Amino acid sequence: MSDSKDADPGPATERTTHTINSTIRLTGFTINLRAHLHPNLRPDDAIFVKCTVNGTVMQESTMNKEAESTCWRSEEIIQMCTEIPSFTLSILNRRSGHDDKILAHVELETASLISEFATRNRRWSQVFGNLDNDDPVVELAFRVVIVPSSNPPSANGDSLPILPITNGQSGPRAPLNGLNPALLHDRGAQFMVLFEQYGHEQFLQHAISALVRSASLTSDRDPDKPPLLSDLCLAFLRRFELLSDCNDLERAIKSGQDAVALAVDDRPDQPSFFINLSNSYLRRFEFLGDQGNLDSAVSAAELAVLFSAEGNPRKRKSLYTLACCLNRRFQRLGNVDDIKLAIEAGRLASSLAAEGEQLKPMALDIVAFSFYQRFKRLGQSDDLEQSISEEKNAVASMPEGFPQRFRMLNSLNICLRERFELFDDPADLDEAILKGTHAVNAVPSRCPDKPGILSNVGVCFFKRFTLRGELKDLNEAISLMQNAVSDAPDGHVFRPTMLNNLGIYFRHRFSKTNDANDLDEAVSAGQRAVACLPDGHSEKSSRLNSLVASLRERFKARGGFDDLEESISCGKKAIALIPDGHPEKPEILLHLGVSVASRFDRRLPLNPQSLPDAVEAVSLFKSAALSSTGPPSARLDAAIQWAELCRDIDFPSALEAYQFVVELLPRVAWTGKSIDARHRELAHFGHIVKEAAAYALELGEANTALEWLEMGRAIVWGQLHNLRSPVDSLSDAHPKLAEELSQVAVALEKASSRGVNTEHFKELSLEDIAKEHRRLATRWDSLVETVRELPGFEDFLQPKRLVTLKNAAKLGPVVVLNTYLVRCDALILVPGLDDVVHIPLKDFSYKKAEILHKRLNKSLSDSGVRSRASRPAYGSSDKDVFVIVLKELWSCIVKPVLDNLAFSPSDDANPPRLWWCTTGPLAFLPVHAAGQYSTNEPGTKLSDYVVSSYTPTLTALLDKLQKTRTFKGLLAISQPNTPGLSNLPGTKGELQKIEERANELHVEYLRGEEATPDTVLNGMSSCNWVHMACHATQEKAKPLDSTFRLHYSLEHPDGHLPLSQVIAKSFPDADFAYLSACQTATGDESLSEESVHLAAGMLMAGYQSVLATLWSIRDADAPLIADAVYFRLFEDREPDSGKAAVALHHAVQSLRKRVEKEPDSFVRWVPFIHVGV
Repeated sequence: MSDSKDADPGPATERTTHTINSTIRLTGFTINLRAHLHPNLRPDDAIFVKCTVNGTVMQESTMNKEAESTCWRSEEIIQMCTEIPSFTLSILNRRSGHDDKILAHVELETASLISEFATRNRRWSQVFGNLDNDDPVVELAFRVVIVPSSNPPSANGDSLPILPITNGQSGPRAPLNGLNPALLHDRGAQFMVLFEQYGHEQFLQHAISALVRSASLTSDRDPDKPPLLSDLCLAFLRRFELLSDCNDLERAIKSGQDAVALAVDDRPDQPSFFINLSNSYLRRFEFLGDQGNLDSAVSAAELAVLFSAEGNPRKRKSLYTLACCLNRRFQRLGNVDDIKLAIEAGRLASSLAAEGEQLKPMALDIVAFSFYQRFKRLGQSDDLEQSISEEKNAVASMPEGFPQRFRMLNSLNICLRERFELFDDPADLDEAILKGTHAVNAVPSRCPDKPGILSNVGVCFFKRFTLRGELKDLNEAISLMQNAVSDAPDGHVFRPTMLNNLGIYFRHRFSKTNDANDLDEAVSAGQRAVACLPDGHSEKSSRLNSLVASLRERFKARGGFDDLEESISCGKKAIALIPDGHPEKPEILLHLGVSVASRFDRRLPLNPQSLPDAVEAVSLFKSAALSSTGPPSARLDAAIQWAELCRDIDFPSALEAYQFVVELLPRVAWTGKSIDARHRELAHFGHIVKEAAAYALELGEANTALEWLEMGRAIVWGQLHNLRSPVDSLSDAHPKLAEELSQVAVALEKASSRGVNTEHFKELSLEDIAKEHRRLATRWDSLVETVRELPGFEDFLQPKRLVTLKNAAKLGPVVVLNTYLVRCDALILVPGLDDVVHIPLKDFSYKKAEILHKRLNKSLSDSGVRSRASRPAYGSSDKDVFVIVLKELWSCIVKPVLDNLAFSPSDDANPPRLWWCTTGPLAFLPVHAAGQYSTNEPGTKLSDYVVSSYTPTLTALLDKLQKTRTFKGLLAISQPNTPGLSNLPGTKGELQKIEERANELHVEYLRGEEATPDTVLNGMSSCNWVHMACHATQEKAKPLDSTFRLHYSLEHPDGHLPLSQVIAKSFPDADFAYLSACQTATGDESLSEESVHLAAGMLMAGYQSVLATLWSIRDADAPLIADAVYFRLFEDREPDSGKAAVALHHAVQSLRKRVEKEPDSFVRWVPFIHVGV
């Protein structure tokens, strides 16, 4: 990453100050020949008018010939400021293949034009005799308009205003004495102003030519010599920045040093000399990386501030320059005092600069970048937020096209990318790419900053590749980085970083394309990056670390042991160079550990020669995992490597390692990230908690295995649960702390669901919402740590242990099914037992679960159960598949569990209850329907023994068991004709059945157009039961966008009620939810351990008991199930949601018997499930 920032104070030519007043505009040009078409003029010749000032071409106006005439016309405008003493208009003939020929020219005095045309607009005309005997006689005419200063000159880039080139001599056309050094200095200074404003190289070359000549003619004793040399210093510096010629940089420093040496103290312009010299030293440091130049830059800037008296306009530029130098020294040496002073100096410079002054946005820019650098060092996210805010203000106040604007866009790119890396918000990354691309397009082609800017945008494209996996982003990253390396000369301070990144990108492309050439490029780039840096350089360790990975990958691809040995050697050098406590050390330890472990793998089986490698690798992984610094993801990777290596070689610390793995998982999914971002992180680690539990079971640690499964699953739900946890005991002991904790919890929960329209957030932009979210998360973490430091609250919101979890089995056994690659097990909590009952499922495997899942999915796909419909196109093969799948679940899982628990078949109206908590592929299989359906023998199906329910976690059951049930009304929703979706006439029947069963109970009905997202949410707040008969959609890419499909309204034109809004609303009195929709309990396969589906979301919203479906149901069956369910729920005087599971059990059994002869019988009755208590 090239985070460079120069100390560029903008125009620093302090000696002369000019303003552009009125403007002369020439338009309506006409050229006439005084005879017929001259023989020397051909019909295809071009005629045009050229305007020049002191030999510099300012504009050309092409003339258009009128048909059948000797007249040319043009309505283009030529304009310049009235301070120009004179300008020349020339009429030229341009012919293909020949040089331009001047037909006529005239030099016009500005003063004469102003005198003649100031009060009225009229035409100027003149007849020109032939310059040569063969030339035609022509007449030139045009209109003259004098525009007052209140009317700005045209923005046309081809008609730039020109500043005066006299130094106060009398008369509008004072003669130019080529040997007058003062006049030459003035000319150079004015051309510098033009260059700073418009960036044209020709202005800079004119300026340097005049200044060099002036300096050669000026005595060292002349008091004008120091400012002249200082202006020359700045001019050489600007040419270096434009053309990257090192000789210009040396000339700049020499001129600046001479200016300082010749100047006497107390000159009011003395600070300018130190400013320009400081900038030149800083540029040489950026180019060569020599610390002495950086110290000299700081010293010169300090002297500039020292010699700037209060009220001196140069003080703000001196402060700005000092801020830039201190910022860069902080980047180099890390002294926190430097960055603190940089922020103070930059803010003071900004406050002293007037609104509209160029220095103001530049001062804001360096303040922003200083906050960013302090964030990089200290890791305080508030500094990063402040940096982005200040940088956006700087960019907004700097006009488009201004030469320095690209640097601010580059800084904003860097800061936005950093925030993406911290909080994982893709919007930040997309905006970073946009701003960075603007910077690339605006930076001059030969600007020394261009390599760094190309590099920064390349990094962003690579980050987006890692996020979305699109090869085009990776190819763009490689292209940009190759261009950056190509443009960066040897010795460029950021060249090692660019080479390092290029190596990383090639390595990743190899993993996508398997092109061996990419590996060679990766190693080559990495080796060149390392070779650029001395051993004492702060970045050498991280460059070595990248080379470690590239060499190891080439070893794995080709088997060259020399690559592996070099990889280990580089890793050990990196460790030796990096201090303890450095945030990059865990990752360096991790990479070296992987390389050492690779050498150990090569030497297997275990023997005395290979054992030291194993011991060393374990030590490296452990050190990385236990580090107090570094990103949680790197530490988690190290902990996984530590655990798996110890497991494979039977080292005793494996259990300790897995414990640490499980504890780190929630840190990777930090509450400061959006829920979607947390889910993306956890998708990479879904297998690890099952792996940890499997290992614990290998050691006979069933209690530990169950605790780990509870800690490492449904992490996001657990975080939201903590935000809603009561703090009664804390309120009694520390009421103020409890009150603040509760307030932050409420705000943070709302912030977690980005985009929810709440009173708290509706006036904020998306960026402000994200910023507030992160601030709240940081405060939440701090408050929780504070509480845990209090006596008696050490376990506040800590993961629950078995002594608490066992209470989840209060109403019946809870079976947790762990499905992992090497083993499958049932872990059972039994009422009255303190320990977990462990049943190895020896006849079941992860592979078998995957096969069953795939077969079932194909059958469902063939059956057309994509959405609830009145006539779904069921296929004919589903029955055979279901018989096989349900038999396997019965014989391999359910029967062993029932036998161990000594259950016997029950014909009781209220059979025993049993809860299932599934993992992996089992989370998508109908365990509740397991049985042998090829026979009608009693005791061959799970439903013969128990009433089955599901729970996403044990904690979810614990919470529901502690709540009391009181019926406060039922909200019944029917959506028979949702716009754009298939009709559901059965939903009317469902509400009709509810009306028949409800009698005098309080029921609110929302039918058709009445059921909008707003009316439904309001109804859910007033009624604690809800029945939703409608379409629903599961969004696998963004689970929280899974929706109930309702009728549209002005506020919700799509009619969607997403899960995120249901969760954000929260219903403290919620009791029972009947989701008679499609796929309301279907989760995301990549997040099988997170239970991200509508049914689990309703539990999180506060509902204790939920009826849902695993796939789409047949519309005609819905009223039958609803009628049977509500018959039992409403049979007593007081409705009781605690009967919901039993009611569904009997309703489904009735439907099964009714349709068992039908070819689609299983598809119709199996999907109905109960979740919760």
